Amino acid sequence: MIDMHYDLLSILYYCYLRNDFRYIETLRKNFNDNNVNGVIANLYFMSEEEMKDEMLGKKIDVVEMFKISTSLFKKFFPNLKALFSIEGCDYIKDINELEKLKKLGLSSILLVWNNKNKYGGGTFFKGGLTNEGKVFIKKAIDLGICIDLSHMNEETYYDTVSLLNDAKNQGLNPKVIVSHSNVYDLYNHPRNITVKQIEAIKKFNPVIGLVSYSFFLTKDDEDIKILKQKYLKHIDTVIQILGIDGVGISTDDMSYDNVLFNNPIEKIIFPYEHLKKDLVKLLKTKYSDEEINKMLETNIKNKLFS
Repeated sequence: MIDMHYDLLSILYYCYLRNDFRYIETLRKNFNDNNVNGVIANLYFMSEEEMKDEMLGKKIDVVEMFKISTSLFKKFFPNLKALFSIEGCDYIKDINELEKLKKLGLSSILLVWNNKNKYGGGTFFKGGLTNEGKVFIKKAIDLGICIDLSHMNEETYYDTVSLLNDAKNQGLNPKVIVSHSNVYDLYNHPRNITVKQIEAIKKFNPVIGLVSYSFFLTKDDEDIKILKQKYLKHIDTVIQILGIDGVGISTDDMSYDNVLFNNPIEKIIFPYEHLKKDLVKLLKTKYSDEEINKMLETNIKNKLFS
């Protein structure tokens, strides 16, 4: 299966800063043909204040960090299918640096994280795309970089959709995903997106990575069985809007946040070490083998990996 959002590039970089790769050796066991054999590997950037502790005082240089983390990825995960993503483009200086990152292997961008930056508004802030953000998105589309709409507030989301529509009207075929968001109408967490937002991108044949992580499903401490049924409802809803070809699976697994930074994490529905097995068992209660294969791998593979 392919995990549509996993912060593996950031994990690699933080292990590099500590010169300690023991956690990577633990992770390697989870990536194989019987579990996760493909990933959108993500390098994330939060607000400047939030990045300070994680960077251990080192200055943020996106190009350098991308080079180091992707090089380490190829060393530790040589057989893992991957696309490289950057989440939170705050520190990408301009479109020239974006072009440089594309040449280095960047395939997908999430323009914002939860904060507001020079390009647009994240989940918890108001404001749409800035003029600089519009130029940035247009350049990304021209370069063939996938536009990942997760983490955008509604204003930035719809401003971006408008630019995607313009590109499509000009004969381009922009790549669009929502890598790790669930359905707001089922659970009103600000990181989820509404049915209306999903309908607005239908024409781009997107894939939405539905998140198997309790944070996106409930605020309560609920039994795993209940959470699994809620997760299925989010999948069902997206299928009703986009069809089976619009569904992917995303973990946004934050186990590393506890291991590397001693931060508490939300309840994990599917432990990563047997993620595929647990997902297949759940999905078989409602879907055919062909439909399951589409959700776990084929949809996103056809969208971005082929």
